[in-house]
Amino acid sequence: MLNMSTMTDTESTKTLLSQLESIKANGTLDGEKADRRENLHRLFMYPAMMVPATQSAIIEAVTHVVPKNSNAIDPFMGSGTSLLSCMEFGFNTFGQDINPFAVLLSKAKTTCYDLGGFEHSLQTIKSHIRNDSKTSVDVDFATINKWFNKDIQIALSKIRRAIIAESNPDYRNFFWVIMSEAIRIGSNDRTSTFKLHARSQEDIQKRNVNIIEEFLKFCTRSIEDLSNYRRKLQEEHLLNGHNYSGSSQVVWGNTQKKIETDTTFDVLVSSPPYGDNHTTVTYGQNSFLPLQWIDPKDIVCPYDYLKTAQEIDRQSLGGKIDRNSLSQAIGTLFMKSPTLARFYNSIPDENKEKYRKTVSFIADFDESLDAIMKVMKHDAFYIWTIGNRFVGGREIPNSEILIDLMGNRGVPLFFDAERRIMNKTQPRRNRSSQTMEKERILIFHCK
Repeated sequence: MLNMSTMTDTESTKTLLSQLESIKANGTLDGEKADRRENLHRLFMYPAMMVPATQSAIIEAVTHVVPKNSNAIDPFMGSGTSLLSCMEFGFNTFGQDINPFAVLLSKAKTTCYDLGGFEHSLQTIKSHIRNDSKTSVDVDFATINKWFNKDIQIALSKIRRAIIAESNPDYRNFFWVIMSEAIRIGSNDRTSTFKLHARSQEDIQKRNVNIIEEFLKFCTRSIEDLSNYRRKLQEEHLLNGHNYSGSSQVVWGNTQKKIETDTTFDVLVSSPPYGDNHTTVTYGQNSFLPLQWIDPKDIVCPYDYLKTAQEIDRQSLGGKIDRNSLSQAIGTLFMKSPTLARFYNSIPDENKEKYRKTVSFIADFDESLDAIMKVMKHDAFYIWTIGNRFVGGREIPNSEILIDLMGNRGVPLFFDAERRIMNKTQPRRNRSSQTMEKERILIFHCK
């Protein structure tokens, strides 16, 4: 291992750049050999998850040029993949997200558990389910019969009652996530798209899913993956008893407005949304059905996340358009990003309206960058993974816009690599994702 502590700042950054170029050349960033069991990746199939192996290679290289016990942040943490990748290299981690299910999922994945206690909890839950003879359904919402057959509703209620009976909130969080994965495959929603899309009646009638059996199968699989991740931390001497030796915090937060911590950070590792959720990846819709079943007492969220299936996506970047504010901000935004200005001005006037939501999303993202910069150290590294989506057949140059917005804040591009999207979880039927075959990993650094 290189000892960059004896090098000058210029020498160490040159060495880092050389390492990154090597990673870029050897194909690691494509994640072709990624193992889906790694870093609890398959605990829940959250939309558009990053590949742990891809991030880990970059993060490992950066560890050599940042202080020991450095702080890492993901302000759009989603499923928490980047947080776990940072933890395996000893970072103190912080993540936030506007989606309450993402918060629950990331908490479940980043918490270090006593595996003996966890196994005991699972046995208690199994016993509770086995002895539950009730046929009542414990939740009710307007479209429950559309999305769940009656036998599934009864079975899920048994699982739900068993989880609620668990007194340890960390264990409950983990079991809620496992139940959510069972819901994902047991509901009448098609899994070929992240948007809620009911199966045909013919398909629904043919289905025969034993949701309790699936839940217990996922429990066994998840404990195995949890054990493997703990072993990885232990081998790196990153466990102190049952606990992670560093700090790891996950909170609900609206990154457009504020980062919910007073900590300052050495490294940012994130994949921001590639556009408003309504027209790209509907993270909120994907979370809607599990959230109907999870006890609200275990959810942290200041808004009514179950108001509609679209509410979480509406609360997210670009989810709401304030036309007056956007009109006032657009001139400043175009000065910050000449790329965006050129793109927008190239669109015929009669077609500009359909791109208003795109511009609104970028304006919201730009506001998020203001909040993020307030908690980053002057010499921090920013590791962004971003892709260019398509709207109306036109490619939105997200990556170049990000370069503009970071440069406007005095943080220049340090490293640029393209990766093929191979193992990143994508829907088979999503127009934006189908045409998005590549992403760019952009690293920014201000000396």
